[in-house]
Amino acid sequence: MAEPMRKRKASGPRTEVFGLRLDPKLKYLAELAARKQRRSLANFLEWSLEHALKEVPLREAVEGQPARSVVDEGAKLWDLDPPLRLVKLAKNYPDLLTYEEQIIWKAMEEIRVSAFSGFNRDREEIIKVRALIADDKNKTVELEALKRCWSMLEAFARGDISEASLKREIQNSFEPLPVGRPPHG
Repeated sequence: MAEPMRKRKASGPRTEVFGLRLDPKLKYLAELAARKQRRSLANFLEWSLEHALKEVPLREAVEGQPARSVVDEGAKLWDLDPPLRLVKLAKNYPDLLTYEEQIIWKAMEEIRVSAFSGFNRDREEIIKVRALIADDKNKTVELEALKRCWSMLEAFARGDISEASLKREIQNSFEPLPVGRPPHG
């Protein structure tokens, strides 16, 4: 009897596929090791990778704190949403950002957008400046706005759109500011 097909979860596939080039000798030896463990080559490579990630330190041991491996830090760095993964990586290990991720992070830090929040008695504009990173010291991120303009940030990092277009998109990603009343006094 044929095995019933599994239903695919709404969240997408359980695993991801990518191409891999191996030296012929390394591939042959990996196939032998997979046979020995009664695994497929793909399963053996995934198992091997999981074990190797336990050996790669992300943080060296310092002042009584143990070294932390990629696996140890995995829960702190992983998120289903790519924008949130970038925020977690940038806050914890900024030296591991790719070039494109650095462009996005820099844009998040530097591009400020203004919105009118009201006028003073002299009819001079009171402008409230907003950014995806709201607090430069603590790197507080406006997560909902970041999620709304993520595809534009990626396009900017690829060089597909201009900084002006990105700034407009970030402006549109924020909820409107309430219109303030002129100050009294």
